[in-house]
Amino acid sequence: MSKIMFVMVFVIGLCACSEPQTASETPVNKDSKAPAKHMLSDQERMIQKAKDAEKLIEEADKKRRKALKQQAG
Repeated sequence: MSKIMFVMVFVIGLCACSEPQTASETPVNKDSKAPAKHMLSDQERMIQKAKDAEKLIEEADKKRRKALKQQAG
């Protein structure tokens, strides 16, 4: 029981120490030419990075297979 109370007090203390982000601290997109940032843009960037990495892996696999074929004769 005392362990649970300790953990609860610790978590509440950590939450109380964090400062809330105000409107003045939020990043603002001032460049009118850039598209507006929406809530899924971070996920889209990660998906694109994964696709790029997949392409690199496929190219490396093709090179490795070609080298193995050349060695086999």
